[in-house]
Amino acid sequence: MKIREYGSGNPRQLVFFQGSCEPWQEFRPAAEGLARRFHVMLVTPDGHDPQEHNDFISVEKTVDDTARWLKARGIDRLDAMYGLSFGGGMAVRFLTTQDIPVDKAIIDAGTAPYQYPKWICKLIGVRDFLMLKLGRSSVKFMEMAFPPERFARDPENARREYEQIRQYLKGYSDRTIWNIFWSANNYAVPETAPKLDTQIQFWVGTDEWGSRFRDLKWAKGYLPQMEVVKIPNMMHGEFVMMHPQAFAERALAFLG
Repeated sequence: MKIREYGSGNPRQLVFFQGSCEPWQEFRPAAEGLARRFHVMLVTPDGHDPQEHNDFISVEKTVDDTARWLKARGIDRLDAMYGLSFGGGMAVRFLTTQDIPVDKAIIDAGTAPYQYPKWICKLIGVRDFLMLKLGRSSVKFMEMAFPPERFARDPENARREYEQIRQYLKGYSDRTIWNIFWSANNYAVPETAPKLDTQIQFWVGTDEWGSRFRDLKWAKGYLPQMEVVKIPNMMHGEFVMMHPQAFAERALAFLG
C-alpha cells in the first residue's frame, strides 16, 4: 500500500480510498482538486501500483494499514473521507471498525457485502474474476464496458489510451484479481453499525442506478443516517475520474 499526499499544508485531513482496477494516476486530478482545502491522503491499495510488486489482500487489511499509517503520524481524527466503489466499502469498514472519528464522508457507489450463501458468493466471484480476465484481453472488450466517448481523455486516440490501461491490468496477478472481487463484496463489518456522528452521503450516478441498487439498499439499511445523492448522467467512476473539477466542487460543497 502507498499513500500519496496533496495539500499537506492544509490543517484539515481527508483520506481518499481510490476505486479498484485503475492506476492511482486516474484519481490524482480529483485529489488535487480536494487539496485546495484539505490535506488529502490518496490510498493506493496493494496490488494497484506496479512499482510496489505486491498483491492485493483485502479491504480489511487496507483499512487496518491505513489506520496504522495515520496513527503513526499522530492523526487521531479525520475531517473528511471519500471512497469510490470498493474504496467506498473501505470507507464503510473504516467508519464502523476504527477508533479514528470522521466528521464527514462520501461513499461513491460503494460496494456492499453480499447477503447470499457462501457458495453463491463464490460463483459470483468466479464470474467477476473471469470477466476481468476477458476484459483485459482486448481493447474492444474494454471499449464495450467503458465507452470511449465517456471514459477516454482523448477520444481520437482512445485505442492507445485503452491499450495502456490493458497493459496495466495485465500486470495484475490472479491472486490480486480474485481478492479484489471477493473482498469488495464480502468484507466484514459489525452486524450492527456503531453509533456514528459522521455526516454521510452515498453518491450514485443516474446511469449506474440499476447496477448499484443492491449496494445502495444495503448501505441505507446499515447506515440509516446516510443521505442519498444522485449524480446526473454519470456512469460508475465517471464523475471522479473524468470530471475532476466538477467532482471536487461538488464534494467540497458538502465537505466544507
